[in-house]
Amino acid sequence: MKVTKENTGNLTAVLRIDISQDDYTPKLDEQLKSYRRKANMPGFRPGQVPMGMIKKMYEVPLRAEIIEKLMSDSMYEYFEAEKVRILGYPLANDEKTKVDWNNQKDFTFYFDIALEPEFDINLENIEETYYNIEPSEEMLDNFVKDIQRRFGQFSSPESIEEGDLVYGEIIELDEEGNEKEGGIKEKTSIFVEKIAQKTIQKKFIGKENDAEITFNFGKAFPKENDKAMVIRSKEKEDLKDFSSDVKFIVSSISRIVPHELNEELFAKAYKGEEIKTPEEFQQRAKEDLSQTYSRETNTYFTNEVTKKIIKATALELPDEFMQRWIAANSEGKLSQEEVKNNYEQYQESLKWQLIENKITEKYAIQVTKEEIKQYLIDNVIKNYFPTIEDQDPAQEKERMESIEGIAENMLKNQEQTKQVYEYLFDQKLTSTLLENTKTTKKSVSVEEFTELIQNQAKN
Repeated sequence: MKVTKENTGNLTAVLRIDISQDDYTPKLDEQLKSYRRKANMPGFRPGQVPMGMIKKMYEVPLRAEIIEKLMSDSMYEYFEAEKVRILGYPLANDEKTKVDWNNQKDFTFYFDIALEPEFDINLENIEETYYNIEPSEEMLDNFVKDIQRRFGQFSSPESIEEGDLVYGEIIELDEEGNEKEGGIKEKTSIFVEKIAQKTIQKKFIGKENDAEITFNFGKAFPKENDKAMVIRSKEKEDLKDFSSDVKFIVSSISRIVPHELNEELFAKAYKGEEIKTPEEFQQRAKEDLSQTYSRETNTYFTNEVTKKIIKATALELPDEFMQRWIAANSEGKLSQEEVKNNYEQYQESLKWQLIENKITEKYAIQVTKEEIKQYLIDNVIKNYFPTIEDQDPAQEKERMESIEGIAENMLKNQEQTKQVYEYLFDQKLTSTLLENTKTTKKSVSVEEFTELIQNQAKN
């Protein structure tokens, strides 16, 4: 087996793969013998079908399958060994490749490939403005109230109110309203304000211990994450279509009494920071609240700075090949003409992918599994398992074990893990761009930032 590369342009080449009979015969013979051992045909004992009949039936398709795998493996082994970095994937050159599976013994395949261009990036010369959003007084007041609740004391009231956490047992019901045999039945807790429908929330309001509340689970918790937080014995995927009626039997009620606005609260909310007065606390909370808009401001900044980096980077692409590749990659959805007419947009995207890869390598940007898990714990799961003040070590251990278990289950969801990965990667990319470009920071109101977003969308 032999792989050779012949350059056809600055960034294009033809890959030639020669596969001889000796390369595939051992594997072919092995598989034919395996087929013979398993063959069960009328007139022959099991495993005694003549090899000639087996070859007649299976040799050609088996040979093709084995050769195609050899061809693919040798191609990518060559790329790795020779450190050939390609754009897209190889395109079969049907004009040069001639294959007769029935009669040929030796085969030669040709592929057109595009080579990654060599280029440098210089972020230090890029200038851009990063906008910080300054919250309104009303937004700040609500944020401070949230902090007071977060560090408030738990009490055990006699009846349920909207902000309460209610403990109890949830039981799946059948169509007649009776407990479903083999259905869901487990101890759990529900934040009343997390219930999606107000009419279902009202069923909880005013109820006391031992009260029984019947509601439709799918209407109360339409989102998969919320379903999984209530019914913890099931995988999230198993709860996707779960929308049965359920009965919830209240066992206890927990309520947060907001913390007073004092130095004790300041120390709890912002550990290690010397905050002594309500005015200092308001200012620190204001900075914290501004950070909640970081996803929007980061996205705006990244989009703007991306345009400038692409414009400033001397980067050549093998346009003719890339147009062929885009059309082929669309699996018939785009014609060559459609790709050509819209190629400028594709070109910008392709260039940014190359630049992003270069930045990722140069600045060693990576996201680990542990970082994804920690993000899920800190930003999703802990909202459902708040820290209870003065809880004993056994309670804290049980709380953390529950959090760890849910995090591990959430990591099994590839789509969700991918979303968190992309979010964390974008954060790290933005931080890298902020640290290495000439960035000027400017404060704006929510309304002013909204106008910037609208103008960006028009351009």
